[in-house]
Amino acid sequence: MLIFIRTLLLMTLITFHTSSSALTINQYTQQYALLPCTGLETRVNSFEKRLTMMLSNASNKKRAELKREYKALSKLYKQKNCHKRNPR
Repeated sequence: MLIFIRTLLLMTLITFHTSSSALTINQYTQQYALLPCTGLETRVNSFEKRLTMMLSNASNKKRAELKREYKALSKLYKQKNCHKRNPR
């Protein structure tokens, strides 16, 4: 009986960990907060180029995660008052 309870507890913890692994917009913002404007600009440009390809192959859960990450990057880009450089 004790082994069954331990196994059940372990299974519960594992499922809870996998379901809570998705990051929120605030967590993504904290993750990218130390990037300078040039790093954010590079990350946003790279993300925009690959976004359509990634969204076409992603599950609904992954699609929502990608959108949250992109929204956080855009939010940080605007908060830091970064502007795109115009080549001369």
